[in-house]
Amino acid sequence: MMRYFLQMITMMSVLLAQTALHAQRPSRANGIGVRASYWNLGEQATRFNISETKSTFDVSGVGGWLYYFSRLNNNWSLDFEIGGFVRVRGEENLVSGTEVDVSVVAPILAGVRYDLLPVQNNSAAQPYLSAGLGPYLTTSFEVRDQGTGETVTGGGRNLFGAYAGGGLNLVMRSWAAFNFDLRYHFVDLKSSRGLAGLHHSSEYSGLEFGLGLCFMWGSKRELFQIKETKLVVRDLYPAYYNFYSTYPLALVTIKNTAGFPIEVNVQSNIRGYSERPKDSGFIRLEKNQTKDIPVTAILSPKLQAVARREPAILDIRAEARAGGNVRKETSAQIMVHSRNAWNGEVDKLSFFVTPEDERILNLNRRVLREMAEQEAANVSVFDKAKALFAALSEAGLRYQSDPNIPYYQDDRVQFAAETLDLRAGDCDDLVILCVSLFESAGIRTAFVEVRDPEKEIAHLYLLFDSGLPASRTAALSSNEKRYVMREKSAGPATAWIPLETTLVASGFEEAWKSGALQYLEEGILRNGLADGWVKIVEVK
Repeated sequence: MMRYFLQMITMMSVLLAQTALHAQRPSRANGIGVRASYWNLGEQATRFNISETKSTFDVSGVGGWLYYFSRLNNNWSLDFEIGGFVRVRGEENLVSGTEVDVSVVAPILAGVRYDLLPVQNNSAAQPYLSAGLGPYLTTSFEVRDQGTGETVTGGGRNLFGAYAGGGLNLVMRSWAAFNFDLRYHFVDLKSSRGLAGLHHSSEYSGLEFGLGLCFMWGSKRELFQIKETKLVVRDLYPAYYNFYSTYPLALVTIKNTAGFPIEVNVQSNIRGYSERPKDSGFIRLEKNQTKDIPVTAILSPKLQAVARREPAILDIRAEARAGGNVRKETSAQIMVHSRNAWNGEVDKLSFFVTPEDERILNLNRRVLREMAEQEAANVSVFDKAKALFAALSEAGLRYQSDPNIPYYQDDRVQFAAETLDLRAGDCDDLVILCVSLFESAGIRTAFVEVRDPEKEIAHLYLLFDSGLPASRTAALSSNEKRYVMREKSAGPATAWIPLETTLVASGFEEAWKSGALQYLEEGILRNGLADGWVKIVEVK
């Protein structure tokens, strides 16, 4: 019998371990269930014999279990079970009357269960091996009716035993599963010569098989966990459109909990503003490794049409690949600002510069064409810049201040074409227009940002590169304080000209004079450059 049982367990383990019903239904951490079983107590078969003078019957081991399990790790679980089984034997004849023997077994067992499939196999069929031990509470009584009277005798014993077997949980939902179980009970274990002489009684020992239903709760067997989603960009500015294609919007912290290497891909999508989802590509995580995976986005042109600030949802889906695919999702709210909004960071201001705008190009071409018609000699960079600035003055542009917006709040910046249409703008609007025009002519430019600690409102003007080395600056001015010598990554330092664009209506000379004076007073004499509240950012 034991040999037959062990062969069955081995065959079941091999066959079920190859099951591949990929259903994305891993079992959960805890469960409680009931199971109806047949237990061949004492290895005695159920039988009936009925004749005219004598009837006998033997019904062996009908009962069931109430059980609870709790997962220890990905494959091991603790099991606790309480069962009740009844065996009834009887005989009835005309001579001796009726005799009925009833045996009741109530096991209280604790054991362990090992799930055969690895975590990466998300089969709905979850085969396992199990073993355990505990007390087997037994009660027996006899009822005899011999025609002269009825007698009832009985007694009970507490026996120690163990079991070993296996089974299958067929997971129908993440919270419910059918259970098939097959095991052999070794009841009344005794030892006459230590472990080597361990043996068991045959009165209650036997093979048991059952069918039941369990309900589960708690965490699933997981390949990975999303530990944290850290937003890097909480505010989305449409003007920074190209910047967001490579700069991470968020960092998703993922931990490998599978116990073996896995690959994880993180996909992102901003509802209503992404052209399509963006994948990070599969990234390998070693056993127990935790890693921050950057999240970027592919933004649609719709972002450029946002007229006012509004919230949006960043959806993040993490997918692990290891045998099967497991997905988890999370989301975060971000704020989408209007197309003209600027957060005050001067290094982001270059995203508003549009030298390729058709109106800017046309204005640049017209001015340079007129210069070429009037002068036969080569036109210098300084002369080009002077003529382009004069064209803005002649177009009737004027300075118009914005409402008093502190530099730590959003400002509104016009694109160059918008300022041309309105013929007015504040300091940053006019700087953007002038820089766009200069850059379209191939003139290098830089922003000069002033965050004067004695003033609440920030200010902006520009520098442009004349291209002249120190040896030729006399052609610009005999006053060396009217230009700034700046080093290049390659080649000699060149003279850069400060321009206060708010004086566009007053002409180039006044704008140059005011810009040079500001640079001298704020940047040099008051140590603004050294202290960091005057900042120069070249336009890339």
